Amino acid sequence: MKEGSAGTFAQGAALCLASLMLALVGGMIPIAGSFFGLLTPLPLILLSLRGGRGVALLGVLAVGIFVAGLLGPGHAWFFYIEFGLPAMVLAEAIRRQWTPEVSVAVGSLAVLAGGLVGLFILAWGAGGSILDFLKHRLDIAVRDAMELYGKMGVSPDEVGPLFGSGEEVRRMLLTTSPGLFMAAALLSTSANFFLARRGSAQATVSGDAAPGFTWSVPDSLVWVFIGSAVLLLSGLPIAKEIGLNGLLVMMTVYFLQGLAIATFWIRRLRLSPFVRFVGVVLLLLQPLLLLLVTLVGLFDIWVVFRRYSLPGPPDA
Repeated sequence: MKEGSAGTFAQGAALCLASLMLALVGGMIPIAGSFFGLLTPLPLILLSLRGGRGVALLGVLAVGIFVAGLLGPGHAWFFYIEFGLPAMVLAEAIRRQWTPEVSVAVGSLAVLAGGLVGLFILAWGAGGSILDFLKHRLDIAVRDAMELYGKMGVSPDEVGPLFGSGEEVRRMLLTTSPGLFMAAALLSTSANFFLARRGSAQATVSGDAAPGFTWSVPDSLVWVFIGSAVLLLSGLPIAKEIGLNGLLVMMTVYFLQGLAIATFWIRRLRLSPFVRFVGVVLLLLQPLLLLLVTLVGLFDIWVVFRRYSLPGPPDA
């Protein structure tokens, strides 16, 4: 009995440590660290599913205390709101066997709400508005990017024009920040949801024999995509900004749809793990492939790619 309790405690401690390390890496390592930081809720979701809600709440509290000790109280509150709350929401969604679409939508709303509250806390701590805080952080990001280019051996003549266009880059990022924020929330939430559902012994979904990557959006959402495109092409300043941000969100939704279609055919064709790994690497490195997957998800409304199947082997 004691050995079982010790093993459970060790597993919980390991998950909390993993969440802490992901949170620290996300704030300390540029670019690559941000991707790992998005998975900060994942160990906490697994902790909730395996140890229960009470254990998970204690784990979130403990990780936040360590974050406060290492980075400061402000970062701890940001951790609780931005990572702890979505982790509890996604764990509950998996526990209640909600569909992936509903789970990701609810989790994304939690991320968005937590992100806004977190930005308010950080801006309040800096003594300015959220817009001023965003401008300040964007200036730091652009400056760090320029320094990174210099360390990579890019000549000053090439870096100079980039510095000159810093104001344009900042303006573009501020304009698209709502859409980018929502797109990031969708991607991070879906990644945490599907990885946690796969890694949990309780991961089951109604109608699915195995917790794979499944995603299907209502056909009516295509009108949101079309409306966003119309607003973008309207030429009106405010309408263009709304349309651009709407397209960013809808392209993310249809990217997930296309990814689900690709996963369906990978399973159907029984491709080797190496081929799957190469496909993931190409997907991360090749923007045109990302666009292709998004278009497949969009045109699935009319083609219904997953309706077709190949004949199975005779012994199947």
